[in-house]
Amino acid sequence: MYMPAAIVANAGLSRCFWLPCAKRRRRRNEMKRSMAIIMTVLFLSTGALFADEAELLGQAEKLGRQKKHAAALELLDSGLQQYGETENLLAAKFQTLLELGRAREALPVAIRRSEAAARKSPWHCVAIVSICLKLNDMEGAFTWLNRAADRGFLDYSELDNEEFIALKKDPQYKPFIWMIQKRIGIGRPARDFNVSLLSGEKFDLAGQKGKVILVDFWATWCPPCREGITHLKEYYDKFKSRGFEIIGISLDADRKKVDEYLAKEKLKWKIAFSGKAWNDDIAKLYSTTLIPAYWLIDRRGILRDFGTHLRDKENMKQAIEKLLAEKQGP
Repeated sequence: MYMPAAIVANAGLSRCFWLPCAKRRRRRNEMKRSMAIIMTVLFLSTGALFADEAELLGQAEKLGRQKKHAAALELLDSGLQQYGETENLLAAKFQTLLELGRAREALPVAIRRSEAAARKSPWHCVAIVSICLKLNDMEGAFTWLNRAADRGFLDYSELDNEEFIALKKDPQYKPFIWMIQKRIGIGRPARDFNVSLLSGEKFDLAGQKGKVILVDFWATWCPPCREGITHLKEYYDKFKSRGFEIIGISLDADRKKVDEYLAKEKLKWKIAFSGKAWNDDIAKLYSTTLIPAYWLIDRRGILRDFGTHLRDKENMKQAIEKLLAEKQGP
């Protein structure tokens, strides 16, 4: 499915270069993480995309790159008249409205996009939270934040981004975070599963005690997943002898593509594939709504870390090393 880059144009990477060095690096990391998330959310779109619609979105993207947002909006409106309120056109329109500083008009469009989406992603709701905050609508922000939770939102570290800072000043914020933390299960035994691997072997999570396990939900079509695998190769080779193991849960639907990718990349760790994509049983067990999703389990089988912060190479390395340095205990 073609997805226009114009939809992520408001990520604001070019606006960080004036910041002092330390702040600039922090802002770059935040924007990089947000960009990766938004791009992955776009890949979650399951609405039908007509060839002419794709061409129209491409033209709107080009206009967005040229900062001709008013012209892009006019083009998108013509597409909405022609093809109806498709998920992709609505997504492009509300982002374009935000570029024009028209958040109040963007809000109902973003809501209609959330309703039109075939797959009810929590990240659609998080996008609406961001718009509500631009409008100083705190009640609306928490309404949609709770709807995101109802759809499986877990990665509350994303709320550390600058656009969500206002949430933390509201008394509703801490109870919300406590609820999410309880759902994630940090500090409790990881949810057990048994699965057949592509190698023909069986994998039993409960039988891995004594090892540090990284559960990686990924797919061949996911750019951030492929980027992350580059780093995972390094960590696997470096830490395997110390008791580090990876179990990759592919959310692809096409076995042939998985086989081709694995042959090309020569991945050495364990890979499971059900062909059910987002309906994979283990993905459901772990409430996976965004990939790559990393879950780190210690030698005792306790879930110790989770979240998009593990996409950062150094964060992942430090988290693995910390768990490997711990003793298994009783």
